[in-house]
Amino acid sequence: MLDKRLVWPIAVLLSAACTASLCGQGLVWNFLGDTQIDGIHNHSKIPVSGHYGPFRAVQLRLNGDAIFFERVIVRFSDGTSEELAIGHRVLAGAHVIDLAGEPRTLESVELWYFKESWEHRPRVTLYGTVDALNVANRESPAYGL
Repeated sequence: MLDKRLVWPIAVLLSAACTASLCGQGLVWNFLGDTQIDGIHNHSKIPVSGHYGPFRAVQLRLNGDAIFFERVIVRFSDGTSEELAIGHRVLAGAHVIDLAGEPRTLESVELWYFKESWEHRPRVTLYGTVDALNVANRESPAYGL
């Protein structure tokens, strides 16, 4: 069994190695905004400041209870949008959406979901990255959701 004095240094080294590995692959995620799901409304909008971008992929990090998403709409600053039909319950964790086409600056991300009585109200945090080619599971119709 490991000595208790060795556990923390090993944990720090492992987390540093994982962080360095992600940065080396260009998978640096920039915080773009967040929203608390309240159970009263059936949608939320996360506005994105124009200070960041353009982005090739976004990541939704869910905390709390699972959310049954109907769809996610990514709106770009050039007036175009990309709508993803989800249609299933999404568990807490990180979920990547690989955006089609060239990297673009985001205006907002709209989350459409079914209202529920959550025991632990979900929070959705939005991140974006420039170099996320092939990060998402493209076999899924929801690109990682």
